[in-house]
Amino acid sequence: MFCIGRTRCWWERSDQRVSHGYRFSTKLRLHADKLDACIARVLASLHTAHPDMGRDVSIDASDLPAYANGQRFLSKGGPERERYSDPDASWGHRSAVSTRKGGGYYAFKIHAAVDSMTGLPLAWTIETARDAEQTHAPALLDSLHSRGFRPETCAMDSGYDVRPVYDAFEARDCHPIVKLRQTTAVKRGDHKPPTCAHGHWRFAGTDYKRKATKWRCPTGECKPASRWVKADRLHPLIPRETLRWGKLYADRSAVERAFGRAKHEWGLLPLRVRGTSRVRLHGDLTMLAQLACALARARAVPLAA
Repeated sequence: MFCIGRTRCWWERSDQRVSHGYRFSTKLRLHADKLDACIARVLASLHTAHPDMGRDVSIDASDLPAYANGQRFLSKGGPERERYSDPDASWGHRSAVSTRKGGGYYAFKIHAAVDSMTGLPLAWTIETARDAEQTHAPALLDSLHSRGFRPETCAMDSGYDVRPVYDAFEARDCHPIVKLRQTTAVKRGDHKPPTCAHGHWRFAGTDYKRKATKWRCPTGECKPASRWVKADRLHPLIPRETLRWGKLYADRSAVERAFGRAKHEWGLLPLRVRGTSRVRLHGDLTMLAQLACALARARAVPLAA
């Protein structure tokens, strides 16, 4: 390649930018603690601008197809593939959505906690597709605490309806708002409120110190007229029969919208990097860009006023 003076061909300049980008991403991976500190500072500034941020959150996971050949078999009816261009990813299972076919997929999975009010991501982690969703929920809550957020409630779908999740969240003073799976106990009706000859009893309040809910006879004729029910997976401290539970669970759609925006508006997908560390860096930078733009808008509002 011949260049005259300081004039360079456009493809040489492009190659140089790509080379600089690779070196910069390598440095970011080596100094991940500084990137985490930057994200924490941006979130702290957003928390100052929105004091109620992080009070009610939603947690869910979403698939990130790997930058690799996702065919499980070398040919139709042939042997199973042994080597992949991205060996860090793994096989998982996802349900059918819209026109997308469900079944196995070779990918990573992003687990995120999103503020239900603003729809902004507050904590996230990227793991392989084989990891169960509920195993990362308590760690996400710990990440929220380390960043200065103290969620009072957390909405999650039925994939998180396991006892360890309830116990872990209640131990951290965060009330889980989780849709029940159709287990044997649920089909038997064990999750329903107490009943008597006068009908279903009515919710009469929660004692958070005692970890129990109070229920009363609809007519008050029963003796005793009220009863305390110890909180557990089937009987949470915010009962599913209340309007508050319904509103909080409806706000769970914030995490679904956040995944959609991150993938289709902020460039989280399609992945063009391989390896867990590079995919995590890509996810961190995507979320940081979104949070930085939100902070710029929050700071511009007082100036415009």
